[in-house]
Amino acid sequence: MENADLEFIYEMVDQLDATIHKLTMDEKNIRSKIGGDRIEELREYWQQELSDEDAEELKTTFDHWDRTIISTWAHLLRAHKTRAQAGQALMKDSNAP
Repeated sequence: MENADLEFIYEMVDQLDATIHKLTMDEKNIRSKIGGDRIEELREYWQQELSDEDAEELKTTFDHWDRTIISTWAHLLRAHKTRAQAGQALMKDSNAP
């Protein structure tokens, strides 16, 4: 891999690490606003553990903070996946002859 590509990946990794840290802190703050029981309901919804009927019923009760934490979880998932891909690319490059 060329030096410019490596620099780009390292910069991306730094940005992703910062993003993951920020999102984790955001999630912690939102959790404190929502409460444990509601978080568990939302987690079941997020992980698609509810029946379609229960999921639809729960969606009708979503407020701002419910939507915000679900959005935060989606962003965290995407950031973690992208960070893992960047790490894999760096590992492949370090093993190249």
